[in-house]
Amino acid sequence: METGYRTKDILKISVPIMVEDVLRTLMGTVNTFTLSRVSDSASAAVGVTNQVLNVVLLVSVMLSAGVGIIENQVLGAGKERESSRIMMNSLTVAALLGVICSAVTVIFSGGLVSFMGLADELRADGETYLRIVGASCLFQFVGTMLSTHFRCHGSAVVPTVIVVISNVINFTGSSMVLNGKLGITGVRGIAIMRLLSEVLSTALLLIIFSCQKWGQKISDLFVLDGKMTRRVLSVGVMSTMERVCFIIAQMLTTRFITGLPIEVLSAKVYVQTISEYPNQFGVSIGRAAQILSGHLIGAGKQDEAHRLIRKAYFIALLFDVPGCLLCRIFANSLVGLFTSSQEVLQIAKLLLTIDIITGAARSLNHSYSFGLKSAGYVFRPMIINFFSIWLINVGLGYLCTVPLGLGIVGLWIGQSSEEWFRGLMNALQWEKKVWQTPEKTEKADSAV
Repeated sequence: METGYRTKDILKISVPIMVEDVLRTLMGTVNTFTLSRVSDSASAAVGVTNQVLNVVLLVSVMLSAGVGIIENQVLGAGKERESSRIMMNSLTVAALLGVICSAVTVIFSGGLVSFMGLADELRADGETYLRIVGASCLFQFVGTMLSTHFRCHGSAVVPTVIVVISNVINFTGSSMVLNGKLGITGVRGIAIMRLLSEVLSTALLLIIFSCQKWGQKISDLFVLDGKMTRRVLSVGVMSTMERVCFIIAQMLTTRFITGLPIEVLSAKVYVQTISEYPNQFGVSIGRAAQILSGHLIGAGKQDEAHRLIRKAYFIALLFDVPGCLLCRIFANSLVGLFTSSQEVLQIAKLLLTIDIITGAARSLNHSYSFGLKSAGYVFRPMIINFFSIWLINVGLGYLCTVPLGLGIVGLWIGQSSEEWFRGLMNALQWEKKVWQTPEKTEKADSAV
């Protein structure tokens, strides 16, 4: 296994990941943009409903995170047969969980939308979108897992190309829906196009995956290794608990402002849509660094992994802060893509200004958090992240939003404060090298 990775090695892997993540985000942006042409209400309804889908799809993220951490270390140690078993077993588990999640979102779409506290005039659109797009969970679960395997084997370009194709299908279909050329309109038409693009992209990934020579055996799909599966799920749950808590917290904190004017909720949806792009840049750096760091740790090169993640922090910083700054500078044009409301624009500008401060904190999490995951050191960070999100993001966010009367600005203050605390704690753990200490590592491994 090659060691001594440089900045160009991180960028070589991160660029395809970045393009893929940005294009996946673009699919949601296209839907938001298209629906904003219909009305701010339809766009807001779908934006809030997407938070429910994000929580459901976290199950897929958990599984793929656990697989990625273990598979990278196995590949770094040169255990190719074990890697192939992990690949095929993970696809079976992903398919089973995808079927369950699809059934839940379709059957209970009404109850899930009601839980979000949407106004009566928004509920019908939200339920329609959730029922149709929720059916795609199976395909998104399998597609996410396939993308993970391609990245672990250094073929990050493949899922990127597939996402490009998926975006073309989604954008073309959405445009035809908007122009009334398909006989389906509004939220229902946009949701159907999203479902179709997910189905086709997953089918293409499966075809290409079957052509790879990575030691895949069809029999491994039907013979699950219970111990391996439990380990993957345990590592995945602990490594993604931060994201689980954050998205659930987003759902709860959204309820703090659902009673405010529709302009406030629309501004939140548009700002989150816009700010997701600079965030994805930093995440791609972290994910690339995690892959390389996992290979190094699997090969016993812990000191090199430590230097690599530190280097990743400075690279992420160069993406996160300038990205947020550019979003604020071009706020008029970016927000103007979705709405012409001056009230929405003014609220969005204020939130994007706060995001600049938050961006510096995200760089810590976009590097050191992924470094800890690459080492399999996930138990202690999970505990810290859990209390950080619920006490600061939700607790402080509620205090600033409701009792102090700061409205949606209070939510952003809570989020920014929590991001800084969590980022500094992750950086401290990595720099103290607690993940290298034998007894610490053994304790974490025993938990998984």
